[in-house]
Amino acid sequence: MRTSSTDDAKASAQNSTQSPAAVADEEASAAPLLPPPPSYDDVVINIDNGGDAAGTGGSSSNGRAVAVSGHGRDPGVGPFGDAKPMVPPAPAHTAAASVGRSEEEAHPLLLMPSELNQIQEQQQQQQSLQQQPGASAADTLSSRDFFASLEYTRSAKGYTSSDAWLNTDVRALKRFISECNERPRVSVEVVGSHTEARTEHTTTRTNDGQTRQETTTRHDTVVDFKFAVELTPYIHGRGTLYTAHSPGTGEPYDLDRLLADYVGASNMLKEIKVQKKAIWDYELVRTEIKRLVKSTGYPHNVAVSFPMENDATVVRSSHTLGRAWRHPVTSFLCFITCACLVGWPLQYAATRRWRNKIMSDFVVLSSPKDYVDRHADFIRNQVTW
Repeated sequence: MRTSSTDDAKASAQNSTQSPAAVADEEASAAPLLPPPPSYDDVVINIDNGGDAAGTGGSSSNGRAVAVSGHGRDPGVGPFGDAKPMVPPAPAHTAAASVGRSEEEAHPLLLMPSELNQIQEQQQQQQSLQQQPGASAADTLSSRDFFASLEYTRSAKGYTSSDAWLNTDVRALKRFISECNERPRVSVEVVGSHTEARTEHTTTRTNDGQTRQETTTRHDTVVDFKFAVELTPYIHGRGTLYTAHSPGTGEPYDLDRLLADYVGASNMLKEIKVQKKAIWDYELVRTEIKRLVKSTGYPHNVAVSFPMENDATVVRSSHTLGRAWRHPVTSFLCFITCACLVGWPLQYAATRRWRNKIMSDFVVLSSPKDYVDRHADFIRNQVTW
């Protein structure tokens, strides 16, 4: 019995000292064989035939990750995501054509089929525009490249530019106006206030040494509450450009001719402006809000105003004299030397030709009553006195 147990112990020791490679080979031989993963060419052929890339698997034949199109794609992966996927190498016959192209164009698996079609349509449109006679670079550049090539500023009032390209190319000027035709930022500001009379007693001494008391009464405005409600989310994103009517014919000015007239003018102080407006019944809104505030028992004055920002797009002359005239130092010197009495009328006359000629209307997508009803609880809670 001792010999048998000793032999069993030796056999178990030999099995435990077997090499890991031998164990892995035995497990691999016992495991069922799996089909090999699809290659990169198989994935491309499947997509071209209308198939789903997700059905071909998520890895290529060379063991590198492949970005799979479809609704299950990770939003963090892609050309604008936080993490860049590992892209399989392009086939040899397309490697030369991929030189100078973007990563999305060189590797179509990074884009959805609809995005690929959109890129192809944009490329066809750009090629057709380039072949047209008199085509401008403003017609072919993307929005990002177009603004990157311009000198402009964006403030609370809107876009302002004195770029030379906008002063020499009608199509560039028209595109700049169209691209900057964003909705204005409008808010509804409500202020409740009342007036208090304050009496002040002062004592003065006369020349003969006597004292005299004087009583004065002044009226101060005390603000009880002040708040604002945003209207911008209810304004349509794009406005409708239109021109004023000619006083001679009564017909609206032609926008292209108006812009061509500005570009062709040699006026060193010229300026053209697009004024934005949000179309709404402001008086009805003012009435409804005052009625709502009074319903809380507030007995004092209620004022409703509509501050607006980003409500203008201005293009000014790129001439050196015009830039110098608009400099803050020049304005300060004109003010202290009274030269503004001559300079400002000249500037008004120089810009009068295109003043109030181009406007843009934006539609508010909510009626005044619906807007007030939607914010009724918020307005009531802000009323204090």
